[in-house]
Amino acid sequence: MPTIEDGRTAIEQGNLQQARLIFEAILQETPRSEEAWLGLAEVLTENEDKRICYENALKINKNSEQAKEGLRQLEPQSDPLIAALGQAPLREDEAFDQDDATMISSRDTFDNYEEASEGPPTIALVAIGLLLSVVVFALGSGAVFFILTSMTTP
Repeated sequence: MPTIEDGRTAIEQGNLQQARLIFEAILQETPRSEEAWLGLAEVLTENEDKRICYENALKINKNSEQAKEGLRQLEPQSDPLIAALGQAPLREDEAFDQDDATMISSRDTFDNYEEASEGPPTIALVAIGLLLSVVVFALGSGAVFFILTSMTTP
């Protein structure tokens, strides 16, 4: 029967598939082997599979620092700059109003758009841009057609 050391040796040699097979064989014989669960988690590639291994190791030893650290590593990482500043990240529906340095939600921003906006509404600008694009395309196409037909007719 393979040993934990055999699995560690396979990892050191870069043979992760062999290490996986070794740890799985150990777990077939002794399913309550914390070291085998931790070793298996080390060689697996899927985060959910790793999570299962770490959770099994914690069921065996609730004080396993290696299993706790492994689970922490699987959690989504926060932005290091935000963490360094000690601030919570903005939710997607929040924005920062620099004029009065307060948090406002995007819902408030959109509800008050007409009051705060100056100039034509966005839909009008889009329509004008589309119309200008069509006109320029038509004029350009007409000019190219005129040039090509004048070159080919005697």
